[in-house]
Amino acid sequence: MEKLKPVSRNLLSRWSSSEDSLVRVFRNSSWLFSAKGLGAILSIFYLAILTRTLGVAGFGEFMVIVGAVQVLSAILKLQTWQAVVQFGVPFLLANQKKAFRKLSAQNFWIEFIGGLAACGVLWLMLPYGASQFGWTDSAVRAIMGYGVIVFLSVRSTPIGILRAQDRYGGNAFGDAIIPIVRFIGALILFLTLPSMTGFLIVWGLSEFISFVVMWLMVWRRHETTHPVRDSSAIEIAPPDRREFLAFLLFTNLAYLVSVIRERLVVVIVGFFVGPAAAGLFRLADQIANSLNRLAEVFARPLFAELSRLFAIGQSRELRALFWRSLRVSAISGGILFVALLLFGKNIIDIVSGPEYLAAFPILLLLGAATIISLAGLGLEPMLQAAGRARNALVARIAGLVALGLLLAIFLPDYGTIGAAWVMLVSAILTAVILFVSSRAAIIQPQHHAPKSRMP
Repeated sequence: MEKLKPVSRNLLSRWSSSEDSLVRVFRNSSWLFSAKGLGAILSIFYLAILTRTLGVAGFGEFMVIVGAVQVLSAILKLQTWQAVVQFGVPFLLANQKKAFRKLSAQNFWIEFIGGLAACGVLWLMLPYGASQFGWTDSAVRAIMGYGVIVFLSVRSTPIGILRAQDRYGGNAFGDAIIPIVRFIGALILFLTLPSMTGFLIVWGLSEFISFVVMWLMVWRRHETTHPVRDSSAIEIAPPDRREFLAFLLFTNLAYLVSVIRERLVVVIVGFFVGPAAAGLFRLADQIANSLNRLAEVFARPLFAELSRLFAIGQSRELRALFWRSLRVSAISGGILFVALLLFGKNIIDIVSGPEYLAAFPILLLLGAATIISLAGLGLEPMLQAAGRARNALVARIAGLVALGLLLAIFLPDYGTIGAAWVMLVSAILTAVILFVSSRAAIIQPQHHAPKSRMP
């Protein structure tokens, strides 16, 4: 046993100090996995409370509300973390802290103004939703309050700041707050008086506390990234406005397509099939998307690492990282699907009860769709880091168009199972286009290192 201690210390030292790109990705992923792992465990408990206290129809109605708010947020409240990473990492590598702060402030206001616009649109849309579902005045006020908190909580910009600075520990802590607050709040409601309004208040509170904690993590004193360039010899120029806006547009449209694919289908099922069908669909989707959250644990540090390699011009290491990450994610996806096939029914029964077992076939199809996305999780970060965010957007739009057309054909006759098959076909089409585009980017890389100017 004593002989093993130096070996374990040596391995730990190598893990913490290695500059191998894949090791760096896994090391940063480990921070996020701690938050996502905690979130996955706690979400099982608060999902069980939601489904058992609200019932199939009530749960479906609650998820329609949450989904609609998130779609509206994706449309108007721009995600800025990728822009902070993409254009901020070169500033940090050149030790230009003032330029990085200016970029961060710019992204803060972009996100905040979009949130204000989303508040206005929600206020205009609420009367229609109230008439469609028969919401009471108190429910309408709770929905508006939940939306305002989600829209005005500027979380994407601090996430980008922390990731650009390689501070994934602070990022993980801010992310972990959301499931912790939801679990505690849902438990309190379960022991007192559970209601849809109460759950909306808890969900909004979790977003607000996470927003506050995330900014506290940003403002904490920290060591900055060591520069790799001599800042007295070269200065990185700010990104061209057209280049910045194009990157922001393409990454947010790709994100919007992803959210629409994940959330809007639940809303559509709720409107055209009914709240009970939406409840079954969303339960299966929620379990399947727990796999997607694990994928993000790996994909987000991968994007930051790819951006770093492009910034310093390491094309050979970049290609190696891409293919290695693809193999790791494909193997992981296969293992996860087998686990879903073997234990999916048990998970549904334990979490929500036997009345939700009809969701199992839907779970398998949505799980397969999610796992196909998991197997290619390095494809979109690769295109974005290579300056080909437009290609990633084209792939997402193609998948969304196929999703919309096939839903119109299959949803009326086949209901939720038809919607699940459509999600799977859309995921396959998107993954194929992303793979072809990413392979082209690897074979013919476009060097896009930020412009520099001599002082």
